[in-house]
Amino acid sequence: MKKHQKHTKLERPYGGKFHQNEWAIIGAPCPIIKKLVKTVNDQLKDRFKIGFVDEVHHLKENEKPDYPGMLISKISHLDYSITPEESPFSYRTFFRHCDGVMVNGNHFKADKQIVIINDKKKESLSRKIDRLTNIQLVILDHGQKKAHNFLKNIIGKDIPIVPIDSINVITQWISDQIQALAPPIDGLVLIGGKSSRMGEDKTKIQYHDLPQYKHAYLLLENICRKTYLSGNESTEYTDDELVIRDTFTGLGPFGGILSAFRENPNRALLTIPTDTPLIDRELLDFLIAHRNPQKMATCFHNPETGFPEPLITIWEPKAYPILLNYLALGYACPRKALINEDILELVCPNPLKLMNANTQAEKNNFIKLLEK
Repeated sequence: MKKHQKHTKLERPYGGKFHQNEWAIIGAPCPIIKKLVKTVNDQLKDRFKIGFVDEVHHLKENEKPDYPGMLISKISHLDYSITPEESPFSYRTFFRHCDGVMVNGNHFKADKQIVIINDKKKESLSRKIDRLTNIQLVILDHGQKKAHNFLKNIIGKDIPIVPIDSINVITQWISDQIQALAPPIDGLVLIGGKSSRMGEDKTKIQYHDLPQYKHAYLLLENICRKTYLSGNESTEYTDDELVIRDTFTGLGPFGGILSAFRENPNRALLTIPTDTPLIDRELLDFLIAHRNPQKMATCFHNPETGFPEPLITIWEPKAYPILLNYLALGYACPRKALINEDILELVCPNPLKLMNANTQAEKNNFIKLLEK
């Protein structure tokens, strides 16, 4: 008998409750942790956005913070003091724009840990062994020669151990960790629309001796880890391509992108439409080569519209909660999200390749152009 499942099973984002890349720094007094985080942030702020989770310090007994939640903006550094009233489900939403989050491990748990060896916190650390579930780095504070004995069976042989003065080594390690977790790119051919101006199904037009949807699929299949066709329930497919049906219906390409992220929120998506017959491998290779995984998206500037081109775009996983937020506010426009968020907008080496065919006249012009 099949076991009853009460809730829909959804793929969840990697990482912990704060971020995909989160590290609890534990084992030293709080001022040392805060100093280390600030030093790391100062060195990396030109490349990454680093968030910081800390507790409010130095309150008198029975005294409460003035605010239920406190956000201190330090240009490139976010210091977020969390109070018990706040839902843990809001943490990742708050840090969605960050590339990594450092957590004061004396007060909060995190998916991964950086342990500082400091005698002043030795006894305290020994009582928090249950928090050391995934040690990634060990830092020796001043005067420390080795890790505490009770950590010997927890610290793996491949875990780096560095002195706290080697700040360049520490920051490089964090940088490498963030870059190593850049998600793979899957391709998504956006099929949909009524083709009312064209008068025939744009996805079936043959510019390259194949139905255009098939040509676009094969184009992405050669450069992406996996490739999918995206369409609504009425879209017909005749071949064996991987298909993601819209679960956010009635939203056009916006819904297709959200539906793909819903299926797997841990991959980036390279999207292309089926009405741009001049897109080729050269253009897509250029886009991938200039990708910045630290941005919400990498796209081209479209000189014809004067705005970012929304459908020939690499959408990073951090785009998923951002797009959901736009939907919650009543917007379902990928271009609006690109205009208002932190993206990399590239100058297109050949803007003609961004043009689409919506009418019979435009279709015939493209066919003539491709015949030359």
